Amino acid sequence: MATTVINLSSLDGSNGFRLDGESADDPSGSVRNAGDVNGDGFDDVIVGTSPDYPSSNVNYVVFGKASGFDATMNLSSLDGSNGFRLDGDSTYDRSLISARNAGDVNGDGFDDLIVDNRGFDVNGGSSRAHYVMFGKASGFDASLDISNLDDTNSFRFDGLAELSAYDFFS
Repeated sequence: MATTVINLSSLDGSNGFRLDGESADDPSGSVRNAGDVNGDGFDDVIVGTSPDYPSSNVNYVVFGKASGFDATMNLSSLDGSNGFRLDGDSTYDRSLISARNAGDVNGDGFDDLIVDNRGFDVNGGSSRAHYVMFGKASGFDASLDISNLDDTNSFRFDGLAELSAYDFFS
């Protein structure tokens, strides 16, 4: 098996790019495939917060595209056309550590996201709430607050203390 070494300092946008957090102390770090949330034919990525920072409640969805990436993208530059910021319900909800691709739940041709809100104890300690956020072609705001989602762009189901969204979407 051949080994390939990639020098990360040589990323120039055509061969990859670096994602920088909004600030020097930004705890973003986990990256997952989001599927194709905006239906443009390119996979998107979710940049989540580190579980080492339980007070963080921000996720970022960066839209894929054919070309035109800069060598570095600051997550603060997401404006709805290139991706968006997803804010959790409250400072300590830890919801955005657990966002991931849910497939096309509503059958509209766009991949949807599932967000496991660990700080929403509607049915008792650690019961969680789970949001399925629908993908769409356009019209994303630069920032979305998960508490403002409604039945036109998502649905929420409340879990039991022993279950999480991954028992259904894994």
